[in-house]
Order: sequence, then structure tokens, then C-alpha cells
Amino acid sequence: MIWVDITNLPHVLFFKDFIRKHDVLVTARELGNLPELLKMHGIDYVLVGKHGKDKKSKLIESSKRIKKLAKIVSKHKIKVAISKHSVELPRVAFGLGIPCLQVVDNEHAEKQNRLFLSLCDRIIVPEALNERKLVEQGARKDKIIKFKGICEYVHVKNFLPSQPEVNGKYILIRPEPYYASYFYAERKTQELINIACELGYRVVVIPRENEEYKNALHVNATDALNLIYHAQAFIGGGGTMNREASLLGTPAISFYPQELLGVDKFLIAKGILFHTNKPEEISENLKELVEKKEELREKARKIIENMENPLEVVERLLYEDSICKG
Repeated sequence: MIWVDITNLPHVLFFKDFIRKHDVLVTARELGNLPELLKMHGIDYVLVGKHGKDKKSKLIESSKRIKKLAKIVSKHKIKVAISKHSVELPRVAFGLGIPCLQVVDNEHAEKQNRLFLSLCDRIIVPEALNERKLVEQGARKDKIIKFKGICEYVHVKNFLPSQPEVNGKYILIRPEPYYASYFYAERKTQELINIACELGYRVVVIPRENEEYKNALHVNATDALNLIYHAQAFIGGGGTMNREASLLGTPAISFYPQELLGVDKFLIAKGILFHTNKPEEISENLKELVEKKEELREKARKIIENMENPLEVVERLLYEDSICKG
């Protein structure tokens, strides 16, 4: 049996096909509509612990979760443990003597990375990621396995658009990850909503939790890819949805205010993601970018054709790597 720990919403799309192919114990934590998303994709799971809101509660909830996971996982004959940026899985796996594969695409999540990188048997990363930072955070260079492309390739590779959830033309906005331990900047979502409205656009927001914004339709999307695909443009303060929008060919502007990840720099260099944290620049360029939608869609399609599926790397390790084979 394989243990997969899902700790964030994008991980459902990343792991869903893998889970269906294998004998898997799936654990998850309470975070937003993560349980609902797992149910929507027909994934059986054990809900263990929850997401902390601040530094103190993050530490407490993670500690509680480690204890609960250790009790649950130790009852199963687990051959390999696999996750994407789970802090708890590598620590529990290490303690129980279970080989651990961790997928990592955020080299700037230093607080989390330092807690688990040194405990992982294999670390699967995009080529565009800054490997040096992971080594500084505790990863052993000989345990890092690289793949060509980005993790969001898995999300979009089999995507087929359906009827739009929202009627008419709209700009889609995803707020900053304000609750993340690595986020410390000023929030600008409301200002950007106001700008888009002033330009004559209807605005739809996918909130992080239950926060509310003026002059926008709020949608707690269970099918975010379809919502992104049908948008005139996507403006995102985080990472995952920015990259999904880029690969879908939807005009995408990142207003993430801190140092960009290597995978984001990769998409910017390819010309399918645009970045600025200056609202006035978004105001000046939004209409022009919207007009490039078909051009960006074709460019994204060609870029995807040259990407490698990171889960194929995971599969290969499961069957060929001596660590995983035991």
C-alpha cells in the first residue's frame, strides 16, 4: 500500500489519477473546501487535523497532526509515502521507517522546507526550481530528481472545457495567500477588483476562505480550471492558479508581491505569464492582454507538448528505485 497525504486543494488534481491506479491510503487535512473537492473526485480519505491560521496555531496543529497520522499509518502496511509539500508526511514516514518521496516546487517556502527536506529519500522537482535553495534548506543534492516542466502540467493535461459556470465575459481574480506562513506583503486584491471594474469588466473572485470583496461575484469553485479557461483574463496573487491559467492559454497576470518561484520565472520567460505588483501597470495593460487570448492559447499548447509528467517520474521511482522497491 502507498500512503498519499493531501494538504492543499491543488494536490487533489495533482494526485487524483495516481490514486485511482494504486492501492492507496489517502489522508487529508481540514482546509477550505478540500474535503468537498476530494469527494467530488470520488477519492476516499481519512481527515486528519486542520490548517493553522497563524505561526503559533500552525505549530500546534502540525504537532497534533503528526501524532494522529502516526497512529493511523502504523496500522497499515505502507510500502512508500508520497506527498507534495506536506510537512507532516516526511516526519511520520521517517519515524516509522517508511521510504518517502516528496514533490517540491516552492523553493521559497523555507520554514516548511527546513522541516522535511532532510528527511526525504527522494525529492522530485521541476528543472526550473532553484536547487541551491533546497540544498541550503537541508536537501541532499544526490536525492533530488528533476523533471522537465511544471507540476500544473498534471492538472491541465486532460482538461476539456465544459459549459461556463458564470455567464458572460468576466475577469477572474484569485487573492493573495494571506494566511500562508511565507506571505508577509500588503494585500491588493480589492484595489485590483476596483481597477477591473473601472475598465468596464465584470469581476469574479475565487476567495481563499470566506473573505468578501466589494464589486465582485464570489465563486467557491469546485471546477476552477473551467472557470479559468472561460475568463477573459486571470489575475492572481498566488501561484498554482497563475500557472494553470498560463498553461490553459488564458491571459494571466501574477501580482504576487514577493520573490517569484523558479517555475513562475520559467513561464514568464516563455511569454505565457506576465508579472507586476503595480496596480497601475495592470490597469494600463489589461485590455491589450485580453486581446492576445487566442495567440497565448496556441503558444501554451506548444509549450505543454514539450513537458514531462512529474507523476511518470514518481511511477518510475516506484518500480525502479531501490529505495522504493525495498
